[in-house]
Amino acid sequence: MERLDRRLAEAAAALATLDELAGKSERTLVERDSAVLRLIYSYEAIWKACQKVLAALENVSAASPNATIRAARALGWLSDEDAQAAIKLGEERNLAVHMYRDQVGQQIEGAPRCTRRLASTLARGPPQARRRIERCRGYRCTSW
Repeated sequence: MERLDRRLAEAAAALATLDELAGKSERTLVERDSAVLRLIYSYEAIWKACQKVLAALENVSAASPNATIRAARALGWLSDEDAQAAIKLGEERNLAVHMYRDQVGQQIEGAPRCTRRLASTLARGPPQARRRIERCRGYRCTSW
């Protein structure tokens, strides 16, 4: 339970830092690079939080980001569109981490909006999952 709470808190904190830059229409090069880095660690925090929620509430084991996204989709936590966007975001995250070219920042410029949508969808989850969190775990997800 403690690890789940910690993961959810980390995801909320990462998302809050991403939101600081996501709303800006024009960014300096430093702000753009900061947004890319924030996107990377927000993505990591969110999929790992979802992984813990899946394990705690549904007894589903998912070892990778894509497996976690697919499991959330199978349970109805994500729509097809949101699941596809999340998988695409993971691919773009991999580009940013493994390819250090100026083009990478331009490729994922629009991704922070997608991350916020995915995070809010995961935070809401299906109504029965949220009720389980509140009833069985004593956790209320109000920070997202």
